[in-house]
Amino acid sequence: MANKEDHGSEGTGMGSNPTAENTPLKIRWDRSNMRSAYANVFKVAFTREEITLCFGMSQACDADQKEGTIQRSERILLNPFTIKRLVAALSRALQDYESKYGPLKLESPPSATPEPMALPCGVPSLSKKEKADEKAGLVFQLVDNLNIKYGFEQSFKIFERTLLANRFLLGFKKERIRQEPHERILDICRRMDMPEDLLETYRERLSEANYLHFGFEENQRTYLYKAYMEFYDKFERGIKSQPGKLVPFLMFLGFKWDALDHSKRVLTRYTWYPLLSVEGMVARLSNILDSHKHRNLFEITEGILGMASRKLSPHDIFYLEVAEENNPRRSFDINMYRAKLQLSELQPWLAKMRQHYVIPSEEFHAACDAAKTKTFGHFSGGIDREGRDFLTVYYGVEYTSPRGSSEPRSDKSPKEHCGP
Repeated sequence: MANKEDHGSEGTGMGSNPTAENTPLKIRWDRSNMRSAYANVFKVAFTREEITLCFGMSQACDADQKEGTIQRSERILLNPFTIKRLVAALSRALQDYESKYGPLKLESPPSATPEPMALPCGVPSLSKKEKADEKAGLVFQLVDNLNIKYGFEQSFKIFERTLLANRFLLGFKKERIRQEPHERILDICRRMDMPEDLLETYRERLSEANYLHFGFEENQRTYLYKAYMEFYDKFERGIKSQPGKLVPFLMFLGFKWDALDHSKRVLTRYTWYPLLSVEGMVARLSNILDSHKHRNLFEITEGILGMASRKLSPHDIFYLEVAEENNPRRSFDINMYRAKLQLSELQPWLAKMRQHYVIPSEEFHAACDAAKTKTFGHFSGGIDREGRDFLTVYYGVEYTSPRGSSEPRSDKSPKEHCGP
């Protein structure tokens, strides 16, 4: 193939050379290590940060065979902006090809929703990573299709000898959906296969919610989908009607289900205790954590609370307690986005987390180093559904504006975070 004449477009994925004349950077292609490979099958997958192109060869097989093998030859990871330039270059190349050699006819028109590729002998099973990419990608696709501003928040969860880093939340104001907001939100729930009993409860409470959040989590065994409702506006209306009456308030409802086994599902309640002092928060933590059995977890939580309280008033720290029916979960969630701490400032306490949960240093630092300049947001901890103590660190909400919009990314919820 290297001896044949090449026609087409080239793209580098680079920007321009920032000279005074703004002269485009001259590119010299070094082909000394180039290899050529033929492919008749491809697959596309994506996450928030990258898009993956896989190429391979499928072999012809007998019609009665139920399974075939694809020999995968190349796996290329590109960022979304490079992919966008690649798509434009491929479109131009295809137009030039058809003008030179004649139009290409497809057997059927492309669908608006990408279908699995058809293979002569069937499709092999997806790997765990590919399945995770597929499940996570659906959440991004459904929220992005609303074409509204939304926040993207990441987190990592740790318990004994385990770190889970493939977790995120997407959150937005419900009022930003101008047309048929409830119908479009419920459609997202259905497309994510929310179990019917959860969907019915979600539908009943949707009119009360002002912020909505959708999320994904990969653990050792499966993938979880999450949908949260936030009721802060309801709290504000109550304060205006009864000034000075501050009582525990249901801030979030969390709808969570196994993306592979819908019989595993749970409804989570997040109760906010407004305007607690740091001492009041610590006192409530003692009802969740045993001061002796969970001494390290208690010290980590107190230490991070102390750091935040030196940056802002305790009234700007939001303390919530979390409960679920029919399981032993007892936990807390403390929001401190307004302290504007970088994750790197928590290094002493992060190190203590790693030591307490016996997480391999390389694995832990890979998760923390990638986020060290991000804003520390909130953390949750306590006893999980399986009776283990845990901590989860949330960080770095980033806001994505609607397609074609130039509006500033300043829209934040009253607690300045993306979700519980």
